[in-house]
Amino acid sequence: MERAEITQLCERRVLGAAARLFGTSQEALGKFDDYEGCANLVYHYESDGQPRILRLSYRPDRSVELIRAELHFVEYLAAGGVRVSQPTPSVNGNLVEVIPTAGMNFIAVSFIKGRGMRVPDNGYRYREGAPITEFFQNWGQVLGQMHRLAKTYQPLSDTIKRPAWHQWEYCSGFSNGERLPLVQQKYDQLIADLHALPEDEDSYGLIHNDFNDGNFTVDYDNGDITIFDFDDCCYFWCMYDIACAWEGGIGRVMYRQLDDRKAFMDLYMEHLLAGYTRENTLSEAWLARLPLFLRLVQMQELMHYAQYLDEPDEEIQAGLRYKIHCIENDIPYLGFFDRVYSPERPFEL
Repeated sequence: MERAEITQLCERRVLGAAARLFGTSQEALGKFDDYEGCANLVYHYESDGQPRILRLSYRPDRSVELIRAELHFVEYLAAGGVRVSQPTPSVNGNLVEVIPTAGMNFIAVSFIKGRGMRVPDNGYRYREGAPITEFFQNWGQVLGQMHRLAKTYQPLSDTIKRPAWHQWEYCSGFSNGERLPLVQQKYDQLIADLHALPEDEDSYGLIHNDFNDGNFTVDYDNGDITIFDFDDCCYFWCMYDIACAWEGGIGRVMYRQLDDRKAFMDLYMEHLLAGYTRENTLSEAWLARLPLFLRLVQMQELMHYAQYLDEPDEEIQAGLRYKIHCIENDIPYLGFFDRVYSPERPFEL
């Protein structure tokens, strides 16, 4: 069933019941816009004057056990002092409610919305009178805080536990190998390189796994960051979260020339890591593996967009050509510092 059909089914037969379970009505809900790769249906509402989020999961890879494990980790981080969007119980006192409909389960969860707003929703403008470096350091600090706390996290049980990285869909094989044999070779080598890494306590644990500036809000009064969207969290290396954060910086200088791009990214990462080391440390050897994890970021993006290989849209095809070229030619840092990159046509070829 396509997402549009699932949305219609949900709004006809599920959403009203879900709203009532969390103390509101279907009419009081507002839907967030869908985006590429969105795995849930997400709505906003108010309860007792407090902004809240209602999330409905329907995919088979979002089971009740995995969602309970996600919420357990979120509550653990909150108890450790991390500002997170915390789950709130239903009128039945449950954090998770299941609504079976048409042979599938819709799993409803509600969260308290973080104070402030996402920086992208404010045109990437930070709070007035504060340097942007404050934002970068706060971003790094909350990431370090999560990684430090993850070292002592214990899951609910062996069955209610978040997955390890190699259980990802992206690690189960490259489905376009016959069409892109050189990419297949690069994929196989990348997965082998990851399997060869040590899984020690200081570098490996339960991480957010999607830590970009679209998944936290900023309180524009004081700069405090509140994190949400933990439904991809898994056991993986801390460097992957840092790679996601690195990618989160490129949008600020993507239309600039090479020297400006390099200078900004150096400054950005200097401040992000300065904030990170207030809470946690990673060795220089691990930090030097950033290009490896950016290879994974780019491979994941290609694997997602490969579903459009036969689409006539030229913009999509230009993006695919760019990703394929970088992967096949071992161009590091998503090609951002290479001659293949054009500020006039970012990430296109």
